[in-house]
Amino acid sequence: MASLPFTLRQLEYFEAVASGGSMAAASERCHVSASALALALDELEDRLATQLFVRRKGRGVALTAAGTRLLAHARRILSDAETLAADASQAATSLAGRFGIGCFSTLAPFFLPGIMGEFQAGHPHLGLEIVEGAAPELHELLLQGRLDVALLYSVDVSPQLVFEPVREYRPYVLVAEDHPLAGRAISGAGAVRLADLAGEPLILLNVHPSRLNTEHIFTVLGLKPRVGHLTSSFELVRCLVARGLGYAVLFQRPASTLTYDGRRLVILEIDEDAPRAVVGLARSAGSPPTARYGALQHFLGGGRG
Repeated sequence: MASLPFTLRQLEYFEAVASGGSMAAASERCHVSASALALALDELEDRLATQLFVRRKGRGVALTAAGTRLLAHARRILSDAETLAADASQAATSLAGRFGIGCFSTLAPFFLPGIMGEFQAGHPHLGLEIVEGAAPELHELLLQGRLDVALLYSVDVSPQLVFEPVREYRPYVLVAEDHPLAGRAISGAGAVRLADLAGEPLILLNVHPSRLNTEHIFTVLGLKPRVGHLTSSFELVRCLVARGLGYAVLFQRPASTLTYDGRRLVILEIDEDAPRAVVGLARSAGSPPTARYGALQHFLGGGRG
């Protein structure tokens, strides 16, 4: 798209001169020196390759035929620009209208019910448009302006996005109810060293970035896990562990320790200082935080905004 041969500021000066009938009146109205005003109008005439005014010494200025035609267009453009600015300002401060929220797929069960329930109920004038997807898809939708914000893991955020953490998750170990180490949870000493489990099969959640986060924990602790099974299903991980087919290292914690098939699991904290996972809100780097963004941030941070 070719650049325009004029600026809104030049049109504003032009309209002020046409309305006031003189450079002096326009200079006062626009809070700019007469010389700066004249220079801007000279440049406007040069770029449009046409004379817009007839300057009459001591009697102000008069529009030429070309200037009269331009004035109608200029007033429409300036009016549309004012409307655009007003709409943008309202969107930035209002808690009403469309609000596009993206959520990384594995985070959706833990965040979207509250957003679509309590958050929506607290802000009935917001029209929530929810998109679940992979990190690259949400990244593109943010840059295209089709999403206002997205819930992502920090490891998935590019420099083109602004990221603000809202939750931090400490990893934990999941074992079957009859696992030899399960009794530690009952006795109150519910912590385990991953080295104690290194010889057992690991049921590994094979979803980005969960797998990377899990493998990173073992790398930091100087351990190499024996992977027993890979699956992209969070609940299948839990079901296999509950049947005693291995253990798992996870970050998100469902409220129930029962699996889909009715078996019980035991949660054990990790005794070592394992790396944590950070979840937060991402938005385009060129997009300032709006009132609706702030309300969601407050809600996810534990408030009720």
